[in-house]
Amino acid sequence: MKKTLLLLVLVCVFAACLPGAMAATSPLEDPSVLPETNEAGFLPEGETPYVYKNHQEGYWYYLDQSVRIEIMRTQEGTPTLTYYIADIYCNEGSSLYTVTYNEENPGRTNGLPQDMADAARVVYAQSGDFYSYRIANDRYPGNIVRNGKVLYEKSYSKLVEAVPNLATMAFYPSGRAEVNEAWEVSASDYVNMGATTVVAFGPILVRDGEIQDVDKDAYNYQEPRSCIGVVEPGHYVGLLVEGRKSHSSGATLSQCAEILYNMGCTDAINLDGGNTAAMLFMGESVQLAENGGIDINDRSIPDILAVGTY
Repeated sequence: MKKTLLLLVLVCVFAACLPGAMAATSPLEDPSVLPETNEAGFLPEGETPYVYKNHQEGYWYYLDQSVRIEIMRTQEGTPTLTYYIADIYCNEGSSLYTVTYNEENPGRTNGLPQDMADAARVVYAQSGDFYSYRIANDRYPGNIVRNGKVLYEKSYSKLVEAVPNLATMAFYPSGRAEVNEAWEVSASDYVNMGATTVVAFGPILVRDGEIQDVDKDAYNYQEPRSCIGVVEPGHYVGLLVEGRKSHSSGATLSQCAEILYNMGCTDAINLDGGNTAAMLFMGESVQLAENGGIDINDRSIPDILAVGTY
């Protein structure tokens, strides 16, 4: 049996076992059309990337020599909750990175996420920590690292029950990722340890394989959400929850933590949600508009989290 087909079957079985979740399944009528993969689950050298996308079905799939990405839309409950899970695998030598709107002066000007993703020909993109908002409003920016360089290094010295509380998630070239509270690791320390990207937002949703205590007043509002987690080095999970729409009221952070935990994440963090929340596949938003079409993101941000190029 083909390795990719086996992956799809395992994902579907696992999703069916999630408590309270509607099973998300691949809409591919004949998964056997998927190309053969190597032992690592990626395409052999010389093979053309495989792309499948269908906004109406709520399913997107990409496979090449470096990345394997599967995005599924799930709708459940009353009132309806609509969310997207991106299951992301990076081959050795590939990892999550950032695309910045203004490389010469990062954080001082913003651009639309779809424009950045399209210009950089990014396979998968997700909104991040929107640190430029805090800079513009003279607030602590947090520990911010981009492309292995410290951009900002000013954060809270104790636990703050707020959104954001400036907890961090760091990404390394090896594919490893880790979360820490705002005061635990500085931006300079992260760079010294080899981190190439550090986002600051929070709170932490999952740490060391355990769901964190996010059942607090500041975290219990139903809102659009954007979160990112890691299962193991090179295996990430992106989560976007729609909200403030007739087809989705939004989620609490406890709900987000449970989804990511059930996907196997050992570490996960909340990113900037609300109107900032964005998830894109090959430069195009995956979100639903009220009329069933594509919901175009209209909030400009300093950069995007990205995986793969095409």
